[in-house]
Amino acid sequence: MTVRAASGIVVQDESGRVLLLCRSGEGTWGLPGGGVEPGETWEQAAVRECREETGWDVSIHGLLGIYSDPATQTHRYPSGRTVHFVGAVFLGSPLHRVFEVDGEAAQVGWFPLDELPEPLFGPDVPVLRDAGRRSAGPPFVA
Repeated sequence: MTVRAASGIVVQDESGRVLLLCRSGEGTWGLPGGGVEPGETWEQAAVRECREETGWDVSIHGLLGIYSDPATQTHRYPSGRTVHFVGAVFLGSPLHRVFEVDGEAAQVGWFPLDELPEPLFGPDVPVLRDAGRRSAGPPFVA
């Protein structure tokens, strides 16, 4: 098992729908996000990953939470590789679509938080639950 510093973003439009992508490699739906690269911040990684995976430029306006619980943040890929994600998940808004994606995402879509597609990427399940019950309170730590 490897530990990976990761960053993600919950992007919601004016109607409250969340931006999700269906990953080509395993067919799970999840939030834009991925590994933090050397020399970048968690915020920079979240914005970069969202653009690369969905084609959307976004703005960050808050921190949803810090996620590290191995019970929810460990994922076994179809290749057999197991990764424990440790990272920050931000709240964001869409600015504009800059390109159509091809590669990592088989599909990109906007979904109400109470009508999410299946199957969901396991580590994103608690994040999406927290996004649905978020108030103006402090960030979640899980």
